[in-house]
Amino acid sequence: MARKRKSRKSDEKASPDLTPMIDVTFQLLIFFILCTRFKVEERNHQVQLPKDEGLQSQPSVPKEQITIYCNWDPAAGANTYMVAIDARGRKPVENSYSTLEQLVIFPSDGNGAILEKKRLYGQIFDNLVAATEAYINKSGVDRIEKLEISFAVNAMEGAKSGTAPWMFVSLAIDASAKVNQNREANGFKPLSVTFKFADSMGNFSK
Repeated sequence: MARKRKSRKSDEKASPDLTPMIDVTFQLLIFFILCTRFKVEERNHQVQLPKDEGLQSQPSVPKEQITIYCNWDPAAGANTYMVAIDARGRKPVENSYSTLEQLVIFPSDGNGAILEKKRLYGQIFDNLVAATEAYINKSGVDRIEKLEISFAVNAMEGAKSGTAPWMFVSLAIDASAKVNQNREANGFKPLSVTFKFADSMGNFSK
């Protein structure tokens, strides 16, 4: 009987009480949870603000358009050209008068008639290019941003009033291309070419 009692006592002594150790472990865990702080990485947001140039900044130059008018007269069957800034200050192009029959080459035309029509076409072409470039230079090369071609019979009414024959419109297109070619040769940016069907301000159209 004595041996059995001794073995029981030895078994009881071999199992230590872990309660205090567990309490300490939980206390340390709570301590680290409360004391630990996670650092959030701060982003560097840099905003680039425009510099204040004060009174030294120069105001932008207002941009304008050069307009080539195909001034078609249905009653006379003839056309002349005019050049203006937008619809203001129209100036007739010298020696630009011609009828449709004087420019269109027909199959029945002989060599002499064909040469004469080509000569007249070239003359009007050169005069229109010169007049347009003179107007651009007078207004300021940097001020002009676009070249418009107006081919309505009445610029106030627009296309419903009728349009100039395509022969005269294509001549204006060729002249515009030559103007841009000369601008590029002189180091200037070519102008965009558009069609203008009506003047937005009728009081300047005459």
